[in-house]
Amino acid sequence: MGNLLGNMPKAVQIALPFVLWIGIFYFLLILPNKKKQKKQKEMLSNLREGTEILTTSGIKGTVISSHNEYVDIRVDKGVKLTVIKSAIATILK
Repeated sequence: MGNLLGNMPKAVQIALPFVLWIGIFYFLLILPNKKKQKKQKEMLSNLREGTEILTTSGIKGTVISSHNEYVDIRVDKGVKLTVIKSAIATILK
């Protein structure tokens, strides 16, 4: 690698490894996280009445109503819970 970088200015030789590491971190850590967040946001925006969900704490329920930040779910006859939308892990049906 010495011959490859030998003709480059010293500042470029020093900066090149940092730029490469930033690129690696972006593609391995930041980009997949952005995709996951976008998918989660899309999933939460598609919540409708009657949708079966599973929360991050393992509670399974059916959406009764959806508000800006919260969702009312029915987990059993006469049992209604209000959870924050970010607590919803997956949509089952």
